[in-house]
This record gives sequence, C-alpha cells and structure tokens, in this order.
Amino acid sequence: MEIRHLQMVKEVATCGNLTKAADRLYLTQSALSHQLKEIEGFFNTQLFIRDKKQMRLTDAGTVVLEAAEKILREVAETKAKVKCLTDKDSGEVRLCTECYTSYHWLSGFLRAYRDVYPKVDVKIDIEATHYAEQHLLENKIDVAILEDSENPKLSYTPLFQDEFMVIVAPDHEWAGRDWVEIDEFADQNYVMYNIPDEESSNFKMLYKNCRPQRVYKMTLTEAILEMVKAGMGVALLPNWIVKPYLKSGELSAVSLTRKRFLRTWYAATLKNKQHAPYTDAFIEKLASYMKELDGYAVLCPA
Repeated sequence: MEIRHLQMVKEVATCGNLTKAADRLYLTQSALSHQLKEIEGFFNTQLFIRDKKQMRLTDAGTVVLEAAEKILREVAETKAKVKCLTDKDSGEVRLCTECYTSYHWLSGFLRAYRDVYPKVDVKIDIEATHYAEQHLLENKIDVAILEDSENPKLSYTPLFQDEFMVIVAPDHEWAGRDWVEIDEFADQNYVMYNIPDEESSNFKMLYKNCRPQRVYKMTLTEAILEMVKAGMGVALLPNWIVKPYLKSGELSAVSLTRKRFLRTWYAATLKNKQHAPYTDAFIEKLASYMKELDGYAVLCPA
C-alpha cells in the first residue's frame, strides 16, 4: 500500500463515484479502479459498495478512510516542517527578552522585517522570560535580548542603551534633584514588579544592606506608575517608559547616583550554532530599528 492508495480512498469517499474522483486525481477511471482493487487486496476486504454510479463506504472502508485522513494530514505537516528547515527564506525565529511583558516595539519592527522575509514566523517564548539565557543555551530559543554579555558560549550584538531613573511624584522631596544616592532608599517605600526580591537585580542593588519601609508589588507597569503618582512610594524604571508622564508633569525622574545607572542591551545567539540567513537578518535589522528610536530602549527592566 502506498500514499496514492490513501489519497484515492479519500477522494472516492468525498466524491461518491469513480468518475469525479478520477478527474480530481488526474487519472483515468480504469487506473483508479485498479488502485481500488490493489488496496482492497491489501486489506483483503471490500472498502466500497458499488451501487450503480455511487460508491458507499463499508464499515472497513470507514476505518481505512479515518486512518487515511490522519496519515495524509501527518504527511502534509511533515512536508511543511521539512520545507521550513530547507528553505533559506522560510522558517521561524524563536525570541525572548530578559524582561517582563513589554513587546510593544515588536509590531513596528516586524512590519519592516517581513517586507524582506515574509515567510518567516517570529515566535515569542514568554515562559522563558526569567531564564532567557538558559533557554538560549539549551537551544529552546534562537535569539535572546539580554543585558549581560559575559557568557563565552554566546555571541552578542549591541542593540541600544537605556538609563534607569528614580521615579517619584511631582511633590516628592526628591523631585527636582539631579540625582539620589542608593543609601537614601532605606527611608522610602518601594514600588516594584511582582517578582521575588531575590530575582530583581534592582531590588538587590538598592537594598543590599537594608530593607525599605514598605514594598508594593505590582504586575503591570501602569500600576507601578499610578502608585508612584499617588505618593505611595518610589520606583526605578527605564527612561523611555516614563517619558510621556514626565512631559505631562504627572511624574518626576531623577538620576540614580551622579554616575547614572546606564544599561546596554544585546541580541544574543549561540556561538557554535549555524544560523539561517533570516535569523542573522533579524538581528541586523533589529539593531538598525533600535537606533532609529533615538536611543530610547523598548524593553522592560530586569
């Protein structure tokens, strides 16, 4: 039995007669009848009841049809997957950022990228967020947007730089200052993302030797900003994320220490992995896209 026999069973069952099925398969009716005899011989039973010009499935034929549909579907899916692996202009880029939930930059970038690679699917692995580097090392993703650039097993392409700012209400005592020192945070309530303290690099930096008066943990960035606006505490966020609030006067931003708290973000890939041309193009275009954003980062903080 061959794939053509299964295709024949499916078409005959769909059309209900040999003539229409033969036309759809580009075969003569004689050739189709011969294939039917072959598969019935293979199963050693009748698959169709011939009633004048109609072809009706037997119980055995129904079982074979169900199997045929499943096998043909698996074959089609397998062919598609293999094509993605062998077609230089078709495939997928698995992406994750070492941050939280902000991917609003992606839609604009993808429009430009898909102009060149319309057959490439970009998939975001949200579950890898807190373990982006590890997932990259395990080849579960293709590109990770990371702050760190020290793993010798990875290749890094600089993307952009952002500055963490101390965010306060306009009437806060720090508003209008040029900078604040880390040790001043001990006397403040702190508003942060809803993650364990030990997983927040910012929290560990600010409260290495002390504890804040009170900690408020929020899932959404907008909730953090609203808490700060209400005077419930201070937060540490990238400059790009609060730009509209600073312009409107709803919030104030102060540098962290005189040296400022600057970060550089990188697109990381496995160094010993041969990438498809569309993956390399993805990174190159992403770097160019970020430069066009006037230096403002487009990712959430770690």
